[in-house]
Amino acid sequence: MIEKYFKLGVRFNWNKPQNVDGPRDGALVDSIRGTPPMTYVGLGDVVDPMLMQIHVRTLGLQMNSPIQYQWLDYTPGRTARVPIGPYDVLTGFMSGCIVARWTDRGVTYIGHVGTVEADPNVNRAVKRKFAFGMKSSTTGFDPMRAWIAELPALAHRFNPAKAPVICALVTTQGHFYSVVMFRDGPNEWYCGGIKLVPPINHDELKLFMERVD
Repeated sequence: MIEKYFKLGVRFNWNKPQNVDGPRDGALVDSIRGTPPMTYVGLGDVVDPMLMQIHVRTLGLQMNSPIQYQWLDYTPGRTARVPIGPYDVLTGFMSGCIVARWTDRGVTYIGHVGTVEADPNVNRAVKRKFAFGMKSSTTGFDPMRAWIAELPALAHRFNPAKAPVICALVTTQGHFYSVVMFRDGPNEWYCGGIKLVPPINHDELKLFMERVD
């Protein structure tokens, strides 16, 4: 599981896939972008104290070592899905989107409900279409809410301040994590921390998506 690598101060070389733009009709679609390499490239100046007490190799990190994961598209106005396994699923960036997990005909999927910042009509349509089509096994979470109160302080731990972005991580065991990332160069990223987020069950998730624009 890759959540052990997402510690404050860990730096990655990574070229995030582009969003998949198209009709904003709320449809459920398959993720189409490939998974780009993510490699560990050292530690930054602001580091989790735990990493100062242990050798990063105990986490399985060696310079330029690959991090195995599977990418899930952000498709504005639609819900992109990908079957999970054998690797954990990473998606982003998050600005209020729901990330969900469900099983359909024996296959477990992770979905990114693609809301669009400052477009309440699109948000209402995509969330309600997903909410009313959800399988009974569906659980989910809102990755942005896990950090919203802390983002300004996190940004100002750097001099000059860096703009934080949020990614969502879903493990093969079904755990939900919210990850803060900062751009540290053209294809370099700096982890700002990770949080395990409790899942929202099917009924609460449906109500949440019906009432939140």
